[in-house]
Amino acid sequence: MIEATHLTGAGPVAGSVEPEGTLTLGERSLSLVLDGRERHFHYVWLRDNSWAAADRVFLSSERKLFTPAIATTVAPTEAEFDPDSGLSVRWTDGQQARYSAEWLRRHDYSQAPRHGRRHAVTLWAETDAELPRFSHADVVDTTDGQLAYLDAVAEHGAAIVTGVPSADHEVERFAETIGHVREVAFERVHNVRHDPTGYNVAHTPEELKPHTDLPSYNWPPSIQLLHFLTNEATGGESTLVDGWAALAELRRQAPGHFDTLCRVPVPYQLFSEEEDTWAENPMVQLDTDGNVKVFRFSNQLAQPLSIPFDQVESFYDAYRHLGTIIDSGRHRATFKSDGGDLITVHSHRVLHGRLPYDPASGARHLQDVYMEFDDLLARRRVLRGEHKPLAAERRDVTGEVA
Repeated sequence: MIEATHLTGAGPVAGSVEPEGTLTLGERSLSLVLDGRERHFHYVWLRDNSWAAADRVFLSSERKLFTPAIATTVAPTEAEFDPDSGLSVRWTDGQQARYSAEWLRRHDYSQAPRHGRRHAVTLWAETDAELPRFSHADVVDTTDGQLAYLDAVAEHGAAIVTGVPSADHEVERFAETIGHVREVAFERVHNVRHDPTGYNVAHTPEELKPHTDLPSYNWPPSIQLLHFLTNEATGGESTLVDGWAALAELRRQAPGHFDTLCRVPVPYQLFSEEEDTWAENPMVQLDTDGNVKVFRFSNQLAQPLSIPFDQVESFYDAYRHLGTIIDSGRHRATFKSDGGDLITVHSHRVLHGRLPYDPASGARHLQDVYMEFDDLLARRRVLRGEHKPLAAERRDVTGEVA
């Protein structure tokens, strides 16, 4: 058992590491040496995340403690660390709480652990992008195969499943094995084939430039499944572009253009005789660390800008630059899809399109549905048994300390 030492004056010498388990209390936070590395935790954060019986519904992991009720002066009155039972703290409000070493490691919020918990992303190379491929039987019938497929979509933004039965609505059945279908204003299962009366350019045989679907929603669907029932037509090769890789190139070459696309709202609309969707947002949305989170790009659905006069030309300069990168063939995969192929794209990242085809040369028919990337990540956590929160302290079903 290691009792806390109180920090007075200067802290540990920079670059030095105290012995394993050393616990030091500061004015607003404590430090604890675990695995040879000093880790720091704020008192308010520790108090807020207590698993004490009075603070937490243990079986459901839900918190009972009301965060705004925590005093700004919260601090330990006693603290000690034991390698087996973890960090034990009695707080100034009288509550006793324990935090296991495993729990502290998992939730360490310093920079390196936080970045390590992000799912890995591999941007596509400038040339010869190769997409991961999986058999339908492996993904649908085996846990290992499904995990490998979900990992590939998370890392690369796209994957191809081969040997999918060429049956009507099979794409919907596939979606429901890995998550949930996202309902939109239009068909739940959308048929894409030559249709002179269709409401979308996808129903024509012309080239379909790489794009993301439905930026006309404030939250566009983030996964799209495209299942080829048949593809006998001449031409019509599928084209996928890693939009995040294209944006990374733009950001390196012209940071000002990148910033413009993060700020200027672009309106998009998709409608039919019975339905309408409209939203206005910047093409690029960043997360709190400055990484691209959502990319909206659909040249065919863009509507007239409504922005201050002095921003118009700078927007078009940035748009032209990005469009040139996307249309260049860099960061692109081009391939002929066969009947039974199912393409999965993370559509907040990967743009999809096709080359022109000859509708008189043979049938070309695919069906698609939308999903949410969050649901695929959730499915992956469930298959790995990682979805249930780790308790900070062990308790039995009655809530008593085990």
